[in-house]
Formats: sequence, structure tokens, C-alpha cells
Amino acid sequence: MARITATADLVTWDAFEQPHRKTRDYVAFGPFQFDRHQYDDALRALSAVIGSDADGTRA
Repeated sequence: MARITATADLVTWDAFEQPHRKTRDYVAFGPFQFDRHQYDDALRALSAVIGSDADGTRA
């Protein structure tokens, strides 16, 4: 799991953890930052593929 924080310009993934493996250390993993507009475009593209795949067709 991770915390996802979004502002008008940036999306940040940080605070990674694996609740089923509490002894693993993810402190050095991330943070990952993405341009907000590119992130939103990627989510829309993914949603279009998933949505079209659900009815048996592909975009």
C-alpha cells in the first residue's frame, strides 16, 4: 500500500508498506512524483481500456 497525495500540479506516491510483511523496510522506496496532467491522462487511458475490455471489445 502507499499514500497518494495529489495537488493541482503533482501526484506523489510515498509511505509504502506491505501489511502482510511488516518486517520489510520500504523507507528507501520512493517517493515517486508525477506531473498531474500526465498522471490524469494515463488514468483516463487505462480507464478507457478497462472499460472497453469489460464488454468484450477493445479500444
